[in-house]
Amino acid sequence: MHQSSVNLEALLDSCAEAGLRRTNALRACLKVFLASDQPLTLQEIGASPELDVDCDPATVYRLVTRLEEHRIVRRIGFHSRAAHYCLRESAHQDYLICRDCGSVEILDIACPVEHLEKQIASESGFKDLDHELEFYGRCVTCQS
Repeated sequence: MHQSSVNLEALLDSCAEAGLRRTNALRACLKVFLASDQPLTLQEIGASPELDVDCDPATVYRLVTRLEEHRIVRRIGFHSRAAHYCLRESAHQDYLICRDCGSVEILDIACPVEHLEKQIASESGFKDLDHELEFYGRCVTCQS
């Protein structure tokens, strides 16, 4: 299970501050994200046992889209594959993405550009600066 620094009530509070209603579907969708240690596709969110309310795919899509708009979840984009989504947490994470099968792995090293982000923020005056770093390649399984 994912060891998040954020709990469900804190996420619901963030959602309420962003103007989202505290619905059962929203609560269930957030529980799916909290339970996962990997980014998820919309299909995986909809099929998760953590999604303990009846949500059709359109509802899941609308919820995740709203969560992304309000910067509660992050979209990890693919050019020709389904996007994956994960919570934006205090700890920044970067990803390795397989071009062939679309698998996503968390890059388990210190982010190589965090110092650059701080420098850019300092020199530009921008606030609330963040970045996304995704490496694309072929996973071990697809190389076989």
